[in-house]
Amino acid sequence: MEILRTISSEAAANGVSFIVIGGHAVNAHGISRTTGDIDLMVKITDKEFWLGLLKKLNYSIRQETAAFVIANPPTIAAWPIDFMLVSDETFDIARADAVMFDHAGAKCQTASIQHLIAMKLHALRSAQPHRESKDFGDVLALVKVGAVDTNSSDFRQFCTKYGSIELYERILEASK
Repeated sequence: MEILRTISSEAAANGVSFIVIGGHAVNAHGISRTTGDIDLMVKITDKEFWLGLLKKLNYSIRQETAAFVIANPPTIAAWPIDFMLVSDETFDIARADAVMFDHAGAKCQTASIQHLIAMKLHALRSAQPHRESKDFGDVLALVKVGAVDTNSSDFRQFCTKYGSIELYERILEASK
């Protein structure tokens, strides 16, 4: 994946880090799922670097919020890129648990199963109807691949922290 190799090279040359999240991270953990973009977690303190890199790569900003930057590629054949902007503390916690994966020739830190589940639960709690089935399916697949004990009190607390008790109950029911 040429764009990810370029991003990785530019980031390393500038002492900046990122973590692959979203569909490519789910795929890296052995779950086959289609995705239409590249999702990266980055430190909000590095936002100017990332905006500059997008400009250098001829990407245009489609949407920018306090938590996300969504960029369109310069050509229809290229990957759109979404950045999730997080605090240094949140990034460091996720990075400590991240796993190195080879994404078609780009070796990158990739979110752990636990952190992917947390992000998916948070997205589900936000109730975005167009994402519901994909995110819930990802949670179920990640739980299975990660051999997560859905009946444990730890998992219940995890679900209520990042999602809700209703999501926990749905996961239990769907995991039977």
